[in-house]
Amino acid sequence: MNRPLLSLDRVSKSYWRGRHETLVLDEVSFELDAGEFAAIFGQRASGKTTLLRIAAGIEPCDSGSVTFDGEDLVSRARRRGASLHPRIGWMRREGPFLPSMEMLDYVALPLLRPLRHEEAHRLATRALRRIGADHLARARWRELSNAERTLVMIAQAIVREPALLIADDPTMGLSTTEREDVLSHLRDIAEDTGMAVLMAVPDVPDMLRSHTVMSLSDGELIRPTRRSARADVIEFPRGRGESA
Repeated sequence: MNRPLLSLDRVSKSYWRGRHETLVLDEVSFELDAGEFAAIFGQRASGKTTLLRIAAGIEPCDSGSVTFDGEDLVSRARRRGASLHPRIGWMRREGPFLPSMEMLDYVALPLLRPLRHEEAHRLATRALRRIGADHLARARWRELSNAERTLVMIAQAIVREPALLIADDPTMGLSTTEREDVLSHLRDIAEDTGMAVLMAVPDVPDMLRSHTVMSLSDGELIRPTRRSARADVIEFPRGRGESA
């Protein structure tokens, strides 16, 4: 039996604000396989971003274990701080630091140190083409719509062809049609390349394109008891302290 690509086991995380401790994650456990597209739903400030950072190995948890392709990410995060694993892609929210930079160069940035310029451009062109955005190669950030910027940021996150792509609220600020387009691209990436995709979203409809859905509330990660026969209905068990 193949081991999961990513495994979180009883992960807990708290933050201290003065003398007060806030529990953000309470013994969270889940597994993610290669080629799986998983969504974590939660309200704003529910801990989704913290969970993604821990899953990416750029923030250590207080207790529990995080394993990526057999490697202990908790120990790695404590040794290397916010250094992203080379086989994990993180969708950034920032645009290029140079306003005049073309998007082909921006997407190629993660490759410029290990690869020659020409090879980095070739792989950046392939990443843009994979999400249907190769026509944006010569555009500049200020010329792009929010949806086009999102596609470019995804292209940059996958340009190194990671085994795992992590995206925090990838549809933020997009229209319904634009959100559907982005989510379809993320699902295609998972199914066509075998790359695992883990995203966090604040809205239930954004989960419906994913293979696996989870809900984060009061630090507890909850999986649905079942999917309804209707594709747009997902039923979750009640979390601790919830009543009918």
